[in-house]
Amino acid sequence: MVINLEKTHFIYIVGIIIISIISAYVLIVLPHGAPVLVLKLNFFLFGLGLNSTILLWTIGGYLLLRWIKTKRKNTSLLIWSISFFIYSITFVAHIFRALGFPNANENLSTFHFFAWRWGMPCFSAGILYGILLILTENKKKQQIPSVSVLIIGFLLLIIGLFIIPSGNPIEVTMYLFLHTIWIPICFTMAYIFVYYGYKAKETGPKLVGLGFFVLMVSYHGWAPWHFQDVVYLYFIWYFLFLLSLTPILLGFVLMSVEERYD
Repeated sequence: MVINLEKTHFIYIVGIIIISIISAYVLIVLPHGAPVLVLKLNFFLFGLGLNSTILLWTIGGYLLLRWIKTKRKNTSLLIWSISFFIYSITFVAHIFRALGFPNANENLSTFHFFAWRWGMPCFSAGILYGILLILTENKKKQQIPSVSVLIIGFLLLIIGLFIIPSGNPIEVTMYLFLHTIWIPICFTMAYIFVYYGYKAKETGPKLVGLGFFVLMVSYHGWAPWHFQDVVYLYFIWYFLFLLSLTPILLGFVLMSVEERYD
């Protein structure tokens, strides 16, 4: 690769001039930022939702790019990419909820909750199916567990939200789904990725497994701390969830690097 030093330096000079102008303006004027009142009480939800969405889109986008660059041969990359994009729907809703859009509030009704949470069973099934495609060539072993997770996950959402009589169907649904599908599946995915990394003698899958384990732990914190009087601690678990995405991203990147040397 040949680098045009003149153009490179020109970009640097223009950049440093722009930065200098902005810095001089700030130092001289000491501007006071305009308020965004809608975010006054929800800035933490906006920030967490935005960062989560960016990380999930980065993971999904990277996996999609890898699928294209590997001549679309590794179907697992495509399935994982779609899964992360679908999962991000929940966090996109958090962004718009923080900005004051009432329909983005998943707690507004059971229908709103389903609209912003249906991606979770799809994500669980997709991630599981992608790794099973790598671990086994047996179609039944690939499809039966993944389809079962998808069907059971949707059934739990539908039964908990719309069928079981309850004073708080959203809370009942979350307890049911998290502790019978989501948390066991996260642990299963963590185990499979770590096991695959161990067998393949690769670090990338182990990092992905670590990320899923931390993700599982973060969702464990939902039940005891989602209540209004301790909800501030829920946001700490939210931060932990955000951190879990980092080893997942790094792991997928490292997996592609390690594949080149196999």
